[in-house]
Amino acid sequence: MGRKREKKPNTWDPKRTKKSKTEGGEESTAGDNKIDSTKYWNDIVPRNEFFEAYYKTLGICKDDAEWENFMGTLAKPLPTTFRINTTIGKSLQSVVVDQLNEIANDKSGTIEIDGEMVELPKPLKWYPNNMAWISDIPKKSFRKNPALTKFHNFLIHHNQQGNITRQEAVSMIPPLFLDVQSHHRILDMCAAPGSKTTQILEDLHMKHNIEVNLDVEKPSAYIPKGSIIANDVDTNRCYMLAHQTSRLGSPAIIITNHEAQNFPLLYDSNNEPMYLDRILCDVPCSGDGTSRKNPEVWKKWNFSGGIGLHTLQLRIATRGCHLLKVGGRIVYSTCSMNPVENEAVIAALLKRSEGSMKLVDVSSQYPDLVRSPGIYTWPVTDKEGTYANWDELDELKKNKYFKTLWPSTEEEAKKMHLEYCMRVYPHQQNTGGFFIAVLEKVADFPNQLDTETKEQTPADEENKNNNNNNNNKGKFEKKIKERDRRNKFYEEPFQLLSEEMKTQLNVAKEFYGLTDEFPMNNLLSRSDNSQKVYWASDSVMEIIKNPENKRLKIINCALKVFQRHDGLGSMDCPYRISQDSILWLEPFITKRIVTMTHDDLAKIIKYTEPKFVDFPSAVREELVKLGPGCFSLKISGNLRETPSSGMTFSAWRGSTSMHLLVSKQEIQSYASIFGIEYVSPRANTNTNTTTTTTTTATTDAKTTESTDSSEKKDESA
Repeated sequence: MGRKREKKPNTWDPKRTKKSKTEGGEESTAGDNKIDSTKYWNDIVPRNEFFEAYYKTLGICKDDAEWENFMGTLAKPLPTTFRINTTIGKSLQSVVVDQLNEIANDKSGTIEIDGEMVELPKPLKWYPNNMAWISDIPKKSFRKNPALTKFHNFLIHHNQQGNITRQEAVSMIPPLFLDVQSHHRILDMCAAPGSKTTQILEDLHMKHNIEVNLDVEKPSAYIPKGSIIANDVDTNRCYMLAHQTSRLGSPAIIITNHEAQNFPLLYDSNNEPMYLDRILCDVPCSGDGTSRKNPEVWKKWNFSGGIGLHTLQLRIATRGCHLLKVGGRIVYSTCSMNPVENEAVIAALLKRSEGSMKLVDVSSQYPDLVRSPGIYTWPVTDKEGTYANWDELDELKKNKYFKTLWPSTEEEAKKMHLEYCMRVYPHQQNTGGFFIAVLEKVADFPNQLDTETKEQTPADEENKNNNNNNNNKGKFEKKIKERDRRNKFYEEPFQLLSEEMKTQLNVAKEFYGLTDEFPMNNLLSRSDNSQKVYWASDSVMEIIKNPENKRLKIINCALKVFQRHDGLGSMDCPYRISQDSILWLEPFITKRIVTMTHDDLAKIIKYTEPKFVDFPSAVREELVKLGPGCFSLKISGNLRETPSSGMTFSAWRGSTSMHLLVSKQEIQSYASIFGIEYVSPRANTNTNTTTTTTTTATTDAKTTESTDSSEKKDESA
């Protein structure tokens, strides 16, 4: 049995009691309005002599004043940034925006932290439609500060509900440059923990709504033709990814578990290769652009970090180019500022492509986003020195260092247009560091991967292009086999419904009065005895139905729409509607609809499971006539007429009471969002039962993340 892994200490946590001494000797409590967030660094000094020497040599700053600004910014925690989810419907969007504006206008829009006045949230000016916000308040400054309680609760509860996504500002940049359209097939090669995936998914749906001029409140009747595959090599991170994406609820997503550099070629309904329209290649990197939220970078940074990841990054990018269709776009990104992970990879990729890939000039797009152009030259340095070229290495290092680490001549770099790459430095707009390159495929890649070509292993391809890695080939393949043995894949495949399940679901169709427009043929399960039923878009169904795609290791897929519950007494239909899917399913439902007011909803949230007699007579009569089972609860009123006007919930009608089919934690979040007093079911004398028995589970497989820790899952770059 392996040794239990110890939890790493949070380097930002202040090691202090409720009372501490100030420099003047006075006692100050943790609840004081003035916070010294610099103490969150503990004893980590934000300096590293190797880091400073390397980046000074690189010349990323034009003078000493800018260098001091650069280093000074790196020594401060990141601001708080988040996006508003665009698929939650106008009702919830209006609640989020109204509450944000109220917070932003509170206390004249500023608050004192560390002796400085900092701004409360405001829109990120370069992000479209004011759907991303920023506050200079660092994440850890929220703790135990009454002046920030309202903002802190806003972030916690709206993030738990999926109404917002906590995400670093620079992490929002790559999806913007994908230029997603609603019909696109998209692959996110290294997707976990998932905020870029959710950003792309939201864009996919919003572009469709714009194209067909839909009301965003009812997007479910018109699912986009495109879809996204969110992939990650780590199984546990895939479950985190499933949790993140389930908060949006979309029939147009597949979550897979593959090595990005070996992601399989898929096939369409005609058994032709299914090349992809857009690919996000946000590769593993040394992460020195994340030092503002991960101070450990200062202790661990060395020259070898970027060098060691270069070949993996190139393999992943090359695989992406093979999977991309001609005319498609790939965005390569890292949260590193090191050119051996950035421009060196792009230059090697362009050489390898033999003209089939080209960098795209996007300098005129998003003009409010401050960024620097890519660079033409850079040093290759390790702890023993700097090397002008590969030939200067000794024989041992020649087996470790690839020729692609070194820059091309300046003339070649200009022909490649490496200046079209984008470098985002922390001091430019108070962010982390990031690198982004946008490439377009203009012709088939050399030895284009298709049904006729034999797929090369990453080691084979690197040997062909570098001729210097023969000694490492066996070791590399051995490591791959060992990792495959450790990470066995146990997930049941998604499959079409059995005839027995189809018969059962026809009962559900009649029970809820689903219109004939509802795509019953797009329903999936994970086994003949599965309790859960999933709704997949046409694009996802095309992948699932083709036997050639069986090797795709799917962790989760589509949208959970129904869940069967047997043994709950006499009822006409054992299938409940999942809360994840109610917004999408609601336009198809013609039966078992109950309309209530916001005050009625407040009563349900407050008491969890109120009796029929607790409601006004009209509502009480509707519930009595309804009969036991699941129903759709619609809140009356026009947009902004009440806080919850237009919202829809999946609910359960019992013998004498009703409740929402959401978790206890979601009930508590709604209570906070709407300002409703929450009464614990144990203290509630109006009911003999506790909260709902149905929760919004992410996947049939076990999930490793709990919504209790959702605040800790903020997206890093």
